[in-house]
Amino acid sequence: MFRVLLVEDDPVIRETTRHFLEAQASFQVVCASTGEEALGHIEETFDVILMDILLPDANGVDLCQRLRSWFHCPIIFTSCLDDTDTIVRALDLGGDDFLAKPYNNKILLARIMANIRRVQMDSAEPSFSGYRCAAFALDSDSHNVLLEGRTAHLADMEYRILTLFIRHPGAYFTANELYRKIWGKESLGDVRTVQVHIHNLRQKIEPDPSRPVYLRNVWGKGYVFEPDGSEPR
Repeated sequence: MFRVLLVEDDPVIRETTRHFLEAQASFQVVCASTGEEALGHIEETFDVILMDILLPDANGVDLCQRLRSWFHCPIIFTSCLDDTDTIVRALDLGGDDFLAKPYNNKILLARIMANIRRVQMDSAEPSFSGYRCAAFALDSDSHNVLLEGRTAHLADMEYRILTLFIRHPGAYFTANELYRKIWGKESLGDVRTVQVHIHNLRQKIEPDPSRPVYLRNVWGKGYVFEPDGSEPR
């Protein structure tokens, strides 16, 4: 049984989503219509949180930061605001995935299961030791990167993406392939989540994020990590 915290102020969307998920027989859905109600469940355990960005008493993105103090499960943002700035802010402050409204409930279910499988894959994956290359050092315990004397913390998804690249230097991955490997499910055509995480990751590991030399995107091939900063082969 998977427990879901659904934070949604629209009663129609809330009840439709709750009914759909609970009809799958493997979900128990706890609903909250405000940020205050969501915070009232901090002593409970959840497998995933569905978070609306526009709440009557709080901004869902800011609320996500507070919930991260208690919950380490995936947080999937849902919003009618699907501009790049909103997605970047949502994922940068602790979100794992983003789904624009109105969404198809089958796609929502696929995203939920992909994130749950990703957590299960993480727990089964061998631990990753520290890493150092020409640009930065990675501390696997703290998920911090040290670049040019400054330290930056990697969000969970940023850390998972970076360690995938570290394990496969010089290998190319399209955005769709990255979504499939990291989230454990097909992207269903929306790869902006991957693109935003790559953007945020570059801000932390590249000397000049506007001109990346370690985590590149090569036209027609995909993203590639070159630990020495050389041109990709």
